[in-house]
Amino acid sequence: MTGSIAYGAVSRGAEKTARWAAVALGFSIPISVALDSVLALVILLVWLLSAGYSGKSGVIRANPVAWLAIALFFFYLIGCTYSIGNHEDMLDGLGKAARLMFIPLLIIVFQDAGTRRRAWYGFIGAMLITMLLSYLLWLGLLPQWGVIRGDTANPFIFKMHITHNLFMAFIAFVCVVQARYATMPRRRGIWLALALLAAFNVLFMVQGRTGQLVLLALLVYLGVAWLRWRGLAIALIAIGVLAALAYALPSSSLHQRAALAYHEFAAAQSSAAATMSSSVGLRMEFYRNTLEIVRQRPLLGAGTGGFRQAYAEQVSGSGRVATHNPHNEYLMVAAQLGLAGLALLLALFAVQWRVAAQLPSMREQMLARGMLLSIMMASAVSSTLIDHAEGWFYVWMSGLLFAALKSAAPARGTH
Repeated sequence: MTGSIAYGAVSRGAEKTARWAAVALGFSIPISVALDSVLALVILLVWLLSAGYSGKSGVIRANPVAWLAIALFFFYLIGCTYSIGNHEDMLDGLGKAARLMFIPLLIIVFQDAGTRRRAWYGFIGAMLITMLLSYLLWLGLLPQWGVIRGDTANPFIFKMHITHNLFMAFIAFVCVVQARYATMPRRRGIWLALALLAAFNVLFMVQGRTGQLVLLALLVYLGVAWLRWRGLAIALIAIGVLAALAYALPSSSLHQRAALAYHEFAAAQSSAAATMSSSVGLRMEFYRNTLEIVRQRPLLGAGTGGFRQAYAEQVSGSGRVATHNPHNEYLMVAAQLGLAGLALLLALFAVQWRVAAQLPSMREQMLARGMLLSIMMASAVSSTLIDHAEGWFYVWMSGLLFAALKSAAPARGTH
């Protein structure tokens, strides 16, 4: 009896620790790689110490997002059996894929609505700190030191500019959604002001084209979700206004990055040397060669961690640049796991989009689909799920947002 009581106390303590570690992970993802790893290990260890495994497995079985994430990880595990990559690359690929197993784990940890609310505050708080420091750096009021990675011309803070802008675009979207469903006018005004500051940071301050693309996609989604075709028209008009502002402000980040992308794309069409010396040109080269890898191994790919070796073989003797990253998540998955693996990834995304309509509130539905749209858009120009911060962002957000499925009412539409 005494042992049973003691074990129950340990289990309850472990579950509480896991919840707080999961909340802290949301604060850490935009800020610290080292802390991410520590918190993930804490969550895993204390979750294993907690009891109630039968109930936990029931939560996973009832949640299609959880078991599809598990299925995708097991595909990576199977991919190790036929990988052409070396032992180190195979283990590295499997280790990154193992993050998918945190989706069902976090779905269990985030069953409590209060924990989910605190987790949101943690992530939003981390991004607001990042935004404040970015503005101070841009204005010349913050010295470059320690964790400050950018400068006044490109004021990104804890992460590189691509990641900074992706997260900042999403937080601008979150603030708009918060404003839309705020019950008090004063809070609505505060959320809208924060959304505008975040959007300005993405479009006119930090040089991250991925985040700019994501922000524009989220703007279109907001318009369609709230006002259907009229909203789409409003969103397109807003994008036109932003384009005009960018043209009128040649020193803005949006103008510079768009002009640079156009110049690099045009140069890559006419010169092989330009292709190899520009960001856009290299990506186009990576895409072409990766598509050839997929064509050669269409069904199952080169195996987990096999991309580097497959790409090296593809460009061998051509004088072209070898890479371990095609900067496109869809091509990365297809090259390693074939079209079968890509189909499973797309199925995971499709199920997340569909079951978002079953979340308890319209606010949660919007946030879930906005997160998914952000990752899907970013995945077209980056290997998001193998990148540390972006990968953890997707995993953590998936656990946080889709944990609420258990208490959802039947779907009430997608508007």
